[in-house]
Amino acid sequence: MTHQELVEAFSAKAAIVNAVVQELPTMAAALQYVADVCAAKQPAELLADEPDAEKGPLGPNKVPTRVKRIVAAPQLGAEDFAALAGLCEERGFLCIREGLHKHLAGIDVGLSVAELGVAASGTCLLNTDNEDVRLAGMISEISVILLRKSTIFPDLPSIAQQLRERMNSAPATYTTLVTGPSRTADIERVAAVGVHGPLELHIILLED
Repeated sequence: MTHQELVEAFSAKAAIVNAVVQELPTMAAALQYVADVCAAKQPAELLADEPDAEKGPLGPNKVPTRVKRIVAAPQLGAEDFAALAGLCEERGFLCIREGLHKHLAGIDVGLSVAELGVAASGTCLLNTDNEDVRLAGMISEISVILLRKSTIFPDLPSIAQQLRERMNSAPATYTTLVTGPSRTADIERVAAVGVHGPLELHIILLED
């Protein structure tokens, strides 16, 4: 498959599992997109006790909402994080890249960076060795993943060697494969979104 065919195949498969896919030309455009997504969403619901959080009206699940919106971006470098923090500050949001365990009740948007993508299933592979990176994709209502177009592979067999090398490295590693937002049908076979993780998944395909 050509490079463009891989991008198109990835986008199609990701859309099937309810991921929102955006192709953007620059990191600046991607960071603006993250801030816009946070501004457009409903306030995050506090699904656990968080004494220091300023609480707003009850959300759909009849629990308080968080007044101050939070964007978490633990993988961004200093320059990109500063740019995102500036966009968030303009809108009155809090932007963090560490200490996510203090906000386990839930955050609005978690921004992650994928190591690679798998076109056959619309899957993103993330290095989640860092706890804050793991939490960014678990406790956010909306998960946004940055994926370079050049790192999209055709299928799982084509990344098998990279997985072997990662799994055999020391110390122990955490590797996360993400395909669509959180979804389960454990309860009476009724499909539910967001039970074990994000309600929405947005994948930003970046040019190199």
